[in-house]
Amino acid sequence: MSQFITENIESGIQILCFDRVEKRNAITLDMYQTLADLLHSAEKNPDIKATLIRGAGGHFSAGNDINEFVEIAQKPEKMEATMAFLQAIATYKKPLIAAVEGRAVGVGATMLLHCDLVLSSREARFQFPFVQLGLIPEAASSYFLPKFVGHQKAFELLVLGETFDAQEAYEMSLINHLCEEGEAYKLALLYAEKVAALPSEAVILSKDLLKFHDQDNVQMTLMREGRIFKDRLRSPEAHQAFAGFLSRNK
Repeated sequence: MSQFITENIESGIQILCFDRVEKRNAITLDMYQTLADLLHSAEKNPDIKATLIRGAGGHFSAGNDINEFVEIAQKPEKMEATMAFLQAIATYKKPLIAAVEGRAVGVGATMLLHCDLVLSSREARFQFPFVQLGLIPEAASSYFLPKFVGHQKAFELLVLGETFDAQEAYEMSLINHLCEEGEAYKLALLYAEKVAALPSEAVILSKDLLKFHDQDNVQMTLMREGRIFKDRLRSPEAHQAFAGFLSRNK
């Protein structure tokens, strides 16, 4: 279990929190595996009606820890923890709700595409910087984004990888509701409580019906992205981008 993921269960709601504040909640391999394990555990627990994901310290998540990208490039089998999380969030049967403040970057943004409700502060900022790092989109974002916003806008978001704000994300239907800074968790918890109060079997069946037609496409996309992503981690372009990123951070 990672020390950087906390879990609380309140009134039938599993609350998972990224708690690596000094790194803007960048996600490590241990964090991925912990998240996958906690989601699997919640799915089997009849007392948990919904899961809420948030970030500590004013940010949702800065995405994957770049240092671990370098490590995975040397030992590709370590990517299994990442894939375990992506599979868990893509197939999670219960309602999944996100509270977004600050930065949501990379996988910190793509995981939101798998959530059922996303509540965000107006000051939040989103980015898919994969190509800038010599990589390719992940978490089935290459399937979901063209479906949500069309090919041209998806190309802009995923290939140019520029930062966009919460208002634009809302207008693209990537977010359900906006709120003031610091209020996202409170609003997300309110929605989680509403969902948890409903007949749980009816909620699960309804979510399954809504996602049924996408399931095969999501699985195929996850596998294809994962295979290409692993290859790209070993590419000269990615190594050069990682080195530049790490030197700037130093």
